[in-house]
Order: sequence, then C-alpha cells, then structure tokens
Amino acid sequence: MLLEELDALVARLTDLSRPVVRWLVPGVGPGQVESLLGSPVPDEVSTWFGWCNGVALHDGQTQDDVNLIPGYSPLSLAEAVGQMGDHEGDSTLGSHWIPLLGGAGGDIYAAVWEPGKSAKVAGVLIGESTEIEFGSVEQMISVFNECYRRGAFFVDGQRQLAMDPGLYDVVSGEIVG
Repeated sequence: MLLEELDALVARLTDLSRPVVRWLVPGVGPGQVESLLGSPVPDEVSTWFGWCNGVALHDGQTQDDVNLIPGYSPLSLAEAVGQMGDHEGDSTLGSHWIPLLGGAGGDIYAAVWEPGKSAKVAGVLIGESTEIEFGSVEQMISVFNECYRRGAFFVDGQRQLAMDPGLYDVVSGEIVG
C-alpha cells in the first residue's frame, strides 16, 4: 500500500536524521484535491496529498534540508497546481496530471492519469523529454525506499543527500523492469 511505503520512507529519513521529517506539513482532504484538480482524481493522488501537503519553510533551511530524495522535495497542493502552467502542451503529461515532487531547478516527478485509471509517474527534467518512469506512485516510493536500503541514496560526508546513479539504475530496473 502507498501509505505503508510512505511511512517506510519517513522512517528511513528519520533514521538518517534528515530535517525534512519535522517540517512535513500535514495533508489535505480528498475534497480539497478534487476541488483544485477536478473530479475524479486517482486514489494515489489523493493519498499523496493527504499524507503530506509540502514542507514548512523556515529561515536557514537549505534545499537539501527539505528533500525527500536527492534533489527533490514534496510540493504542497498549491505549489503543485501553480507549477502546472509551466508544462502546458507536454504530450506525455496530457491534461490530467499534478507534480508531486519538485527540484530547485524546476525538475519534477508528476502523477499522470487518464480519467478513470490509476496514476503513473512521469519524470520531467528541464531540457529533456518527459518520460513515464514508474507504473504508479506506490512503485516510485518503493524504488526510493529500496534505494535508501541498498545505498543508492545516502547521506555523504558533508551530511547532504547524495545518489549513486549506477546503483539507482540497477534498483529501478529491478523494480520497474
């Protein structure tokens, strides 16, 4: 289940003493998600924003402090909706999608769906073609959890989140296929 994977992710981040854990903003109800995105919204999208509505910002935070994975932090529903206009016309995203995670340079992971179907997750890298990277939001979080477990995501000697790209590709390939 998605909530179990999200709880496992928070547990891993807690074990690594990542500051983002204490700044996660409590989520919003499905009604608020649907009022901004229209109805119906896939359960995984409502679950995501019900779990976390972004990160509380405080003086002195760095981008790394608020990241769930190297380079990406959870977006609030309002931030996510605000970023959607930046990607109008992206044929992979289509007309039913919402960013979930965002990077400082504008890269995002976005839930993408067709009405009445489950969400997939697209990786949107500025200057690159958008690609569907995960078959579901739950699969994305499963990959992230396994990356932490196997050391593809780690805290480096300067206490920053870092990534071993080769090991990430192995882990992702094993789970996603």
